[in-house]
Amino acid sequence: MKRIAGVLMAAVAVALLTACQDGNSVPTPVGAATTTGTVPGAVQPSVGTQVPGTTAGGDGAPATAGNGKCVDLKSPVVTAALGKIGKSVGGNAFVAYSGTDASIGSCPALLWVLADTAGGTASSPWHLMLFNHAGFLGTATSHWTAYTSVSGSSDRSVQVEYRWLAAKDASCCPTGGPVIVTLTLGADGHTVTPDRDFPTEVINPK
Repeated sequence: MKRIAGVLMAAVAVALLTACQDGNSVPTPVGAATTTGTVPGAVQPSVGTQVPGTTAGGDGAPATAGNGKCVDLKSPVVTAALGKIGKSVGGNAFVAYSGTDASIGSCPALLWVLADTAGGTASSPWHLMLFNHAGFLGTATSHWTAYTSVSGSSDRSVQVEYRWLAAKDASCCPTGGPVIVTLTLGADGHTVTPDRDFPTEVINPK
């Protein structure tokens, strides 16, 4: 009898463990798996982080497209993504500042939007938002950064330039960096991988 009870308990335990692992885990948000591991403070893109209901537009245009551009900063998909990344300091909203500047018909596989703080400056919080043709993948880092810009892009990659304040720097003039991190969209169309660690001064400022 004890043997039967033990077998039943083991079977229940296995069933519970399987249920917990059966695709019900919440996918982490965006962009951090490197060849050497996970970068602290960053997140990995996943299909599960896309804005629900978004699909690629007609004529091969991405979901972010509008007004003849691959990324319309006022598109519903971009607006919804802005609502997902939370507020900036002081409760101010993030707003779309710039994005992939390509016309429909020549849209890259990896699209980007740089969001800044409403009414902010270069030293205010920024977020780099990443998209594939189906929708929002997430942000390059889990925490906002300052002094962030896009220095270049190709079909499947975006080059992001980071700067930071060193000791005694005025807020207008950071002397830390620059460090350029290249984010590349994987063959699965969802995973984005940086080519190096994000600078500690950027993702974990003192």
